[in-house]
Amino acid sequence: MVRHWMFNGYRRLSKQVPYWIVPFAIGYGTYTWANNQYAWQMSKAGHLALGGHH
Repeated sequence: MVRHWMFNGYRRLSKQVPYWIVPFAIGYGTYTWANNQYAWQMSKAGHLALGGHH
């Protein structure tokens, strides 16, 4: 019984991977980009490049 559940569960979960990995990758990429962008804008080089004063 457990063996059937393991193989059937793995098969069912593997079919769902494209539906959750793509949104997760897009979200993680956006989050990483935004954090890097924020860190650069708050740095001394970012302030000078954007025309602000530090």
